[in-house]
Amino acid sequence: MAPEEESSRVSGPAHTRYWRHYQQAMGWYQQHRRAYSKCDVSNMEITEELRQYFAQTEKHKEELRRQQELEAEELATYVPADQDLHRGAWLSSAAAPNERPGARRGAEMKKLYGEDAAKIQAMEAALQLHFDRNCDRRQPKYWPVIPLRL
Repeated sequence: MAPEEESSRVSGPAHTRYWRHYQQAMGWYQQHRRAYSKCDVSNMEITEELRQYFAQTEKHKEELRRQQELEAEELATYVPADQDLHRGAWLSSAAAPNERPGARRGAEMKKLYGEDAAKIQAMEAALQLHFDRNCDRRQPKYWPVIPLRL
């Protein structure tokens, strides 16, 4: 296309409204640019109220940063609902345990159930074993498959 055809196509009567609006927008832009360039804040007086405001703002920023760190730590412990919830419980370490395995749980059970603690603990273990066996055999899909705060 020749340059004169291109310019006549853009400056035709169909585009007059566009160019009028463009001129208004550019005028507004130039006016505000000049106004902002005249506004100089380099010699602004810093009052005690302004200092207190800045100090309070810094405190808020620090609190927000601490809150975000806490939320990040919580987020690291989330378990997506579509993953095996028992998988993280079996993490092992090379260090020997400090106390006999199950001693604390046995003491809690004894405190809660008295003489029948051993029987109840055996029933819980049997139920957990049955559940784990069925999970291994059938490998169920956890529902719903959306992240939950667990």
